[in-house]
Amino acid sequence: MTLPEKIKEVSIYSEVEIGVYPPNGFLQFTEASLGNGDNFGFYWEFGKENKEPIICEMIHDEGIIVPRFSNLNKFLEWYTLNDYDWGEEEIEDEKFVFSLLHKGNEYLKQNEPKKAIEFYKESTESFGELSENWFKLASQYKRVGNELEFQKSIINSIISNWAIDFPSQNAIRMFKNLNPIEELKNHPLIKNRKNLEFNFGGQKENKDYLVIREIIEELNLNGDINKALIMEQNYGLKMYWETSSFQERNNFKLEEWQKEFKEKTINRLKINIG
Repeated sequence: MTLPEKIKEVSIYSEVEIGVYPPNGFLQFTEASLGNGDNFGFYWEFGKENKEPIICEMIHDEGIIVPRFSNLNKFLEWYTLNDYDWGEEEIEDEKFVFSLLHKGNEYLKQNEPKKAIEFYKESTESFGELSENWFKLASQYKRVGNELEFQKSIINSIISNWAIDFPSQNAIRMFKNLNPIEELKNHPLIKNRKNLEFNFGGQKENKDYLVIREIIEELNLNGDINKALIMEQNYGLKMYWETSSFQERNNFKLEEWQKEFKEKTINRLKINIG
């Protein structure tokens, strides 16, 4: 995994997280920590371990991590500006996901969907595991009549990292109501879209877990390893928040899941970066 040049300027924890929360690929450090499990850390996207990580912030009460800075240099710039503490003073990070989303939104307000698409697409290239930017991109592709890119984007909005951003109801509705085009009709997510409710917790039985397992298996068979592992991370995350009796009925044991997932991610690293 590629480490930032200035990594010695922060005090990192001993190991990269396996999952489920914090999610796989998160490495905490102590600078600007608020305590109670709210820490900053490096985060490597699935399949981008050969690139420097972005910086995310753990929001422990919500069980998510939030992308905050495009790289360690930007974090250190912010940290210095705020007198070496967590602070309200912000810095410019123009090529990072949320700044690009904002620019796309501004063009949308001016009724310029093609310009908005440019920035939404750039935001997905900046960070590709956020549901929101893929949904925004999908919506505008739909608006301009590009059905292929619309369906590719809405798939990515669903196969996002749910420990960062769970798909909105609008994204889920758009996904479930699409009419598959020939190129994508056999995609495992498309084929199972009518069988997913995206409603977790508070139920005695939930068929979504079985459907997600089937999607994961087919993604692996198709060679889409990174997407399969993102969905497996999502599966583990949602199962983790279920009751112990629900976990028992579904044969979910966290330590066993972590052990198996760690082996899979090690194999993925060998494929991705050697």
